[in-house]
Amino acid sequence: MALNKKQYLQITLFLIGILIIFLTYFTTFKKKGDPLEVSDVKKIENKELDESVDDLNSFEDVEYRGIANGNRYVIGSRYANFTNEMPNLINMKNVECIFYLNGGDLYIVSDEGIYNNVTNDMEFTKNVKVNYLENVLFSERVNFKNEENELMVEGNVISEGPEGKLRADRMDFDLNSKKLKISMYNYDKVNIKVNLQ
Repeated sequence: MALNKKQYLQITLFLIGILIIFLTYFTTFKKKGDPLEVSDVKKIENKELDESVDDLNSFEDVEYRGIANGNRYVIGSRYANFTNEMPNLINMKNVECIFYLNGGDLYIVSDEGIYNNVTNDMEFTKNVKVNYLENVLFSERVNFKNEENELMVEGNVISEGPEGKLRADRMDFDLNSKKLKISMYNYDKVNIKVNLQ
């Protein structure tokens, strides 16, 4: 069977088309296992960054109210955020908290904090200031553990009040028994100055 010029030309064009498609596919697309180029890595990093930003939920002027071990509290902050992976942990900035206790209100302010809206645990960090009655306390960190009903104050603790001044590394308040444990990490004595009446 002989091919005429028209059929020969059609078959030739068809083969050239297949060759172009073949060359285009294998030269443009990378095979599996080929190393990524720098531009590919940047695209992946940007995608991960976009996903992490999408995962962050931010708010302003946030306030939570609740009851912890029979005591009412209000905790709030100027700025707050949480991730979709851990929505119960609220990261806060410019934090203020009030515990309404039987003997008087306890005020805590700090630059940063974390509030667990499931367990009601709270952590206050950076420039922490605690006011209770006529006493003022400064520290690096304060943790409130709801289940144990304990308030742990840690890091360069300085307390001032009508009875005097106190310096320590750590103070643990058991809110159930109303007992206070004061400790130093390097086994030095706790520094207390008492005002005599």
